[in-house]
This record gives sequence, structure tokens and C-alpha cells, in this order.
Amino acid sequence: MSLIQQQQQILSILCENLQHDPPQLVAAATIAGRLNLRLAEVRRVLRTMEGLGVIETDPDQQLTLITREGVQRCRQQSAVA
Repeated sequence: MSLIQQQQQILSILCENLQHDPPQLVAAATIAGRLNLRLAEVRRVLRTMEGLGVIETDPDQQLTLITREGVQRCRQQSAVA
């Protein structure tokens, strides 16, 4: 799976989380489990995504929250799909 595909899938998971009221922080371990990826790989992708401004994470990339930019990208993905 390419880096872009991993990012899209992670954004999708975080967008699903917006359905909860209120949205909760999503653990990197949860994302890794859903995508069947190693935790270290997920953390690497999360660092990249944080650099792009689509998510925010804690310093250890343990907990993740989507940003407004991330929500916009999620909507764009949905419109294309």
C-alpha cells in the first residue's frame, strides 16, 4: 500500500470518528489494527500527515485528531469516490 493510500485510509478512519458526539481522540494502535499495519508504520505516516496539517497528534503519535484541513480532504476524497 502506498503512502498516499495509507494517508487516505487514515483520514477515512478519522472522518468516521466525527460521527461520535463528541468526536474522540483516535489511538494510533486502533488505526494500526484497522489497517493491519505495524504501529511503527502508522506513526511514520501520522508524522507525515501532521506535517501536512491534516491531523494533530501528541508528541509520541499515540493519539490523533483530524483538523479542518483534514476534514476538507476527506470530503474531497468522498466526492471523487
